[in-house]
Amino acid sequence: MKITHVATILTLICAFSLSSCSKKSDDIAPNPTTTQATVDFQVKVDGKAYTPDYAYALATFPGANGYFAIYGLDSKTSDVVALALPSTAVEGTYPLSNINIGILTINKEDFSTVNGGTGSITITKKTATYMTGTFSFTAYDASGTVKRTLTEGSFNVNIRQ
Repeated sequence: MKITHVATILTLICAFSLSSCSKKSDDIAPNPTTTQATVDFQVKVDGKAYTPDYAYALATFPGANGYFAIYGLDSKTSDVVALALPSTAVEGTYPLSNINIGILTINKEDFSTVNGGTGSITITKKTATYMTGTFSFTAYDASGTVKRTLTEGSFNVNIRQ
């Protein structure tokens, strides 16, 4: 059941990421009516810098009613880091596990906190139009044996409705 749930979520993320590969101004620059700094998403995956060329949040998470998601997508490789939290999440710190989810697709391999990983996300600012914060987590493949460690993660993204 858990593997089916993760597979569904990962499939939706991959489908969404592949269908959203056109650069839009809200992926690159912040909403000019806010005081938000430049849009940014970065994290170290197993100690190596991952800086995607798209960064954004969706007010709704495809396939998971009641959730929103924060994305960092590399359009050249289709690698993606996603963080999914209940829509009710406000500024504060939340654990990442099998309810609040951290997901990584890298080199066409899928990893998730649903498969036994843990971590945390801190939302430092959340408005109707943008969100900032930090995160770190460990994620495992579907077999639960291959682990990826994400550290020093940060995001400063616009929220798409």
